[in-house]
Amino acid sequence: MDSFFKPVLKYFLVVAVTLAMGFSVWILPHGEKEEPLSITPPIDAKDEAGRYLQQASEDFFYHEFDSAIENYGKAITAFEKENQPGKAAKVYESLGDLYKFRRKFEEAEAHYILAMKYHRKIDNSLGEARAMKDTGDLYMERGESASAKDWYKKGVALVQDLPPDKIQAVLFENIGRIYWKMEENIPEAIIWYTRARDTFSALENQMGYDHMTAVLNNLRGGQNLDIH
Repeated sequence: MDSFFKPVLKYFLVVAVTLAMGFSVWILPHGEKEEPLSITPPIDAKDEAGRYLQQASEDFFYHEFDSAIENYGKAITAFEKENQPGKAAKVYESLGDLYKFRRKFEEAEAHYILAMKYHRKIDNSLGEARAMKDTGDLYMERGESASAKDWYKKGVALVQDLPPDKIQAVLFENIGRIYWKMEENIPEAIIWYTRARDTFSALENQMGYDHMTAVLNNLRGGQNLDIH
């Protein structure tokens, strides 16, 4: 029985933590864009970086955070030796997520910024913008909406001329929410929510499109419903 449950447990741990930490890049139909770069470790990974990521995933699952941080760092070193800066960037994002989970905001921001630098090295604008969005989210959690908006707009500047991608839609939506909820600037909020709706439409993302349409109907109707 032990020989059966051991691989099953490992599979469960990796899948659960992958979902929790957001390792996977959004994968959406249509729109030409770079292939998503996954750092999700295979079960019983044979390569050095994969083994460290697998161990870090298990560490996170058991809330052994210091050990997880150490293993993420070793994975970054391994990816650098293999000349894979894109995968190293993703690990920096995951480290940022871990520090954010622990409410260590300064450390989280530092690692998101490192992720941006690594994405920039390989001209991965979507990855860099995603790390900027994560940094903006960090400031929103701290109640600093002006700084959050600055980071979101930096992300928009990188990706607004690229083919439609969900990261664009999320950035547009987040900026629209700040104009609506924090600044009560309804005309500006409508502009950004419209951009988000149109991007979801181009991606044929029905759920995103419907939600943005509901928000826009609310804003144009002058109601004050608490739509998130």
